Amino acid sequence: MGGKVLEYEAKTIRREGIKQGIEQGIEQGIEGTVSILKNLGVPPQTILVKIQEQYHLSPEASEKYL
Repeated sequence: MGGKVLEYEAKTIRREGIKQGIEQGIEQGIEGTVSILKNLGVPPQTILVKIQEQYHLSPEASEKYL
């Protein structure tokens, strides 16, 4: 019985770690996109619209990347 519980917990922890890794990767992608667009001289309002479209962000969520 104890082995099954440990196996379940290990799988749960692994799934959570994968989820966190994916979220961190997305964050880095958004930050990189914003950085490139800023360097190209794209206006902040345009950057907001583009990252909202590309990453399915709300206006509030996209604000933190500028």
